[in-house]
Amino acid sequence: MLKQQQRSCERASVVTSPMDESGKMELRDVETNERYEVVDYVDEELAAKLGALSAGEAVNLELFAGSGESDVFGAVRIESSGPSARFK
Repeated sequence: MLKQQQRSCERASVVTSPMDESGKMELRDVETNERYEVVDYVDEELAAKLGALSAGEAVNLELFAGSGESDVFGAVRIESSGPSARFK
């Protein structure tokens, strides 16, 4: 779970690879088309919500950047998700 909080950001994203057994999932930013991974979660409840998302579903997340790689994040809060939140 996230311990040290660093710089945060909010991203409107689309799931490109759903969460795997290790808890890693890949998303694509809808504004920049940048792909990034979420590998850590503030709590089990948030991890379960994100783990239920399928490829193509949209999610708006508050994230904290990982300490080393610029394309790896930890999820702190989910704003909206699912088919009703789909982005073009």
